Amino acid sequence: MYLQQDFNHDVYNAILKKTGRSPSQEECKAVAHHMEYNVRADKNFANNGHLTISTQELQHKIVDQINKNLHANDLPRYTNQYRNYKETQRYSLLTSKEKADISVIAQGEKTVSDFNDKDYLKKIYTKYFNQALMPKIEKISFQKKNNLKYHGLWHTEQVALLSIDIAIKENQNPLPILLAAALHDCARTTDGPEPEHGRNARPIAEEFFKNYSDCDLVSTYEEDKIIEAIAYHNSSSRPRNNSILDCLQDADSMRLLWSGRQCFTPNTASGQKLAQLAPHEQIKYMASLIETMRATTLYNKGNLGYSFTR
Repeated sequence: MYLQQDFNHDVYNAILKKTGRSPSQEECKAVAHHMEYNVRADKNFANNGHLTISTQELQHKIVDQINKNLHANDLPRYTNQYRNYKETQRYSLLTSKEKADISVIAQGEKTVSDFNDKDYLKKIYTKYFNQALMPKIEKISFQKKNNLKYHGLWHTEQVALLSIDIAIKENQNPLPILLAAALHDCARTTDGPEPEHGRNARPIAEEFFKNYSDCDLVSTYEEDKIIEAIAYHNSSSRPRNNSILDCLQDADSMRLLWSGRQCFTPNTASGQKLAQLAPHEQIKYMASLIETMRATTLYNKGNLGYSFTR
C-alpha cells in the first residue's frame, strides 16, 4: 500500500534530484500543490478539474509531473505562489460562534432563514464537513479501501457540498442532510452498478452514530431519518415524508446528471433549478462550491491524506 509518508518521501527525493538541494517542507508542499493542478487540468485524469482517479493514482501522477517538468528556478516561484494561495485561502478552525450557530439551528432555536448571510452558512457547514466528518468517513468508507474513481471520496465531497447548498436554499437544517451525504456511498465497493450499496451502508451508519461526538446535535428521530435516507438513496422504492432523502437524492443525482450518466426528476424546488443549468453554468456553480471547500480544508502532517493533495 502506498502510504502518505511514502508520497511525502517520493516528493522530497524527486525535488532533490531535479534541483540538487534538499527542499524544505514548505517547498515540497508548494511543488506538489502546483503539480496537482497540472494533473487536474489533464482530461485523462479529471473532468472539469474533478478527479476521475484515486488519491494514490493522483499522488503517483504528481511525482511523475515533478520528475518530468520541474526545474530548479521553478522552486522559488512555486513557493511564492503557494504562500499567496495559503494567504488568500486561509484555513481556520471552527470558531466558538460558528459552532454555536450550527448548534442553535440543530436545536431549532433558529432556522436557516434567520441568517441573512447564506454564504456564511455554506462556509461553516463546509468547515464542519472537512474538519469533523471527512476524517472519520475516510477511515470507515469502503470507497477509499477499494480506490474507487468516479464514486470515490471526491464524489462524496461534491455531494456533500451540493447537499449543503440545497438544504440552505430549502430552509432546512443542513446538518442531517450533510451527515447523510457524507455516509451515502460508504459501502460502495465498485464504480459500476451496485444496487445494494445503499442498504449495505445502513450498519456502517448505525455504527457511526454510536460513536458520533456531536450526537446532541441530532435527535433520535433525525438519526432514523438519516439512516433511512442513506439506505434508500439509490432505490426506486422510497419511503414517504423524508426531506433528508429528498435533498440527498437531488445532490447525488445532480453529479450523475451533469456527467451525462442519467436523467432524474428532482424532489426539491432547488434541485429543479439546478437541473436546468446550462453546462457552463454547472461548471461555474461547482467551482464556487469547491473553492469554499478548499478554503476550509486542513493541511497537516498526519496520515489522513490531506498534506499535499486536498
